[in-house]
Amino acid sequence: MFVCPLVSWASESKQIEKGDILIIYSDGSDESTLKLVNDMVEVLTYQSFKVSYGTASECMEYMNEFSYIICYDLTMYPKEFTSILKKIEENAGHLFFVGNQLLKDYLDHTQRSEAYEQINRTTGKIRYTFDGSTDWTGIVKEDYYLFLKAISYQNGSLSVSEKNNYLCAKEGPLTHLPVTDLSNPLVKAIFIKEVAQWKWPFNGSPNIFPQYIVIDKVYPYEDPQKLMEVVTILVKGKTPFVISVMPMYVNGNYPAMTRFCEILRYAQANGGSIIINAPIDQMNPFDKDVMLDYLAQALEIYNKQGVYPLALEVPGNWLFSEDTIEVMRHFKTIFTSGEDGYLKQSGRNTNEVYKDGHQWIGSSTALDDFGTSYVSAYSTAVPISLNADKAEIMKRVNACRSSFIPLKSLWDMDHSYWMEKDLMTYQNQSLVLNGKKKDLNFIPSVYTEKFNYQRNVLQRFSKDLTTQNRMLIYMVGITSLVFLFFIFVARYNNRRNYFFGHKEDDHIK
Repeated sequence: MFVCPLVSWASESKQIEKGDILIIYSDGSDESTLKLVNDMVEVLTYQSFKVSYGTASECMEYMNEFSYIICYDLTMYPKEFTSILKKIEENAGHLFFVGNQLLKDYLDHTQRSEAYEQINRTTGKIRYTFDGSTDWTGIVKEDYYLFLKAISYQNGSLSVSEKNNYLCAKEGPLTHLPVTDLSNPLVKAIFIKEVAQWKWPFNGSPNIFPQYIVIDKVYPYEDPQKLMEVVTILVKGKTPFVISVMPMYVNGNYPAMTRFCEILRYAQANGGSIIINAPIDQMNPFDKDVMLDYLAQALEIYNKQGVYPLALEVPGNWLFSEDTIEVMRHFKTIFTSGEDGYLKQSGRNTNEVYKDGHQWIGSSTALDDFGTSYVSAYSTAVPISLNADKAEIMKRVNACRSSFIPLKSLWDMDHSYWMEKDLMTYQNQSLVLNGKKKDLNFIPSVYTEKFNYQRNVLQRFSKDLTTQNRMLIYMVGITSLVFLFFIFVARYNNRRNYFFGHKEDDHIK
């Protein structure tokens, strides 16, 4: 057993807000552990749980305020920690042990050493099914493995030293998952499903949440024909889908943008829906006012073209920064991508974003090349890139269509956002922008034969210079061809004079 002295946790204690779930991890944990804890907080946020989290020393004072506690890979903690766990168990609390060390210490502390079996091997093979038909397998490593002997619930299998044991099990208030590597997508997906089952207050399985096909991060200058082909296939197949567009801030009336938005309006009128990606953050430090200003500009450009984004897509780590939480507060529906950028975290010990009551569509935990979701504990987004070839895109679409997790349309939910000058609401199949109901039927664009790009002096000079450079290239090319022609003629004459000239000289002699 590894313990920290009492003075340590007393001096490090932070305010821990009461919530639905408390996650406790080891004192002195490194950055990789904190990243995995954030991953747990993120997926629990998508399930609409208020989550508090901290080290064992930080949480000691507040553990009695929680009925559901996850102990994640705890190896360093104050010596009084197991005594507090015992009181929580006696008061019908629910304890979820991820890992083996703390569970062993706790059972030893409560004189239940005979209640577990310890296997001193480091490698195991896990087997798990999410849909009842397909088995997923993987290799895991731990310092050793612990298994409860008497259990009332079990799921999956963990084979160690050719002996099959449970992968997740429950006995009374104790739930145990022996594997801890949540950076492994399979282990993470198993944790998501099992923690949803652990928190489910009724008999049977938790509710099944849908997945959304997302044509992700689409720019106006990408191939419009390919986008239209993919949209047409989805529309003809009556498959709901989402297009995540990148923000644009200028040139909203250019022909390329008009054509792009025409395709978006067609999708919007035929079962597809549009969301907008957050502007790429290159600010250090992050400035929420600048971000909101850019978002407002981008939304205005799309709205003028008859395109009405329903939600905002953000990187996953936006959940942990006060400034980005403030930006997200302007939108009811939030999609998250699996990408993370640098952000200064709030330093709080709870998921502050929970209070805003967003509708979450989180990034899927991909277990195969198709990226489809195998976890139904919360709504998930399955991204599709237009950079992939059409065959790969169709494989992903067909995998989603045949998945046991249903597809859903964003039009079946209410949405809203507000900016400084704009307010959009969508409810009861009616989209209202700034008090005016918008027509979502498709109307083709009207194009000007000779569009006036309204270039300024510098742009005109650049265009003229480009034209002159092109003419210069043509002239150089033509001159080079003429030069090569004369070289060829000269070589031909020299060869003829050399061979035929000698014959004439011989004839004269």
